[in-house]
Amino acid sequence: MNKNQTILIVEDDVINRVALCRFLSKQGHVVHPAKDGDEALEIYAKNKFDLIIMDLVMPGIDGAETARKMRFISNSTDGDYPPIILITAVDHRAQNLEKIFRAGVDRIVQKPIEHAQLLECMYELLMPQNHN
Repeated sequence: MNKNQTILIVEDDVINRVALCRFLSKQGHVVHPAKDGDEALEIYAKNKFDLIIMDLVMPGIDGAETARKMRFISNSTDGDYPPIILITAVDHRAQNLEKIFRAGVDRIVQKPIEHAQLLECMYELLMPQNHN
């Protein structure tokens, strides 16, 4: 995985958002924060990202619906879209996983986020042979 990947962080909790942005910035990545799905869609429509890390449960549209809308935007433009990691404090086994993955989510990471697990997941998704 290269440094200087451009990552969109979508997290409604300001403390979690700032902590995740700081951690990934220290790893050498360019990070764009968004506080909710609507703001994320605005930013996404104007920028190219290598990866999106997004909370599942947010006010307004949730992470799965935001992912679905991002895929729609990508398909109506250049068809190229970045992998999406959904982060959630909710036990994802209780979630409708089929709906989440059908929306375009590539991986789910449980909160509290373990940095090593997140980096491993990012590495898997951003390896050249896996990149869309």
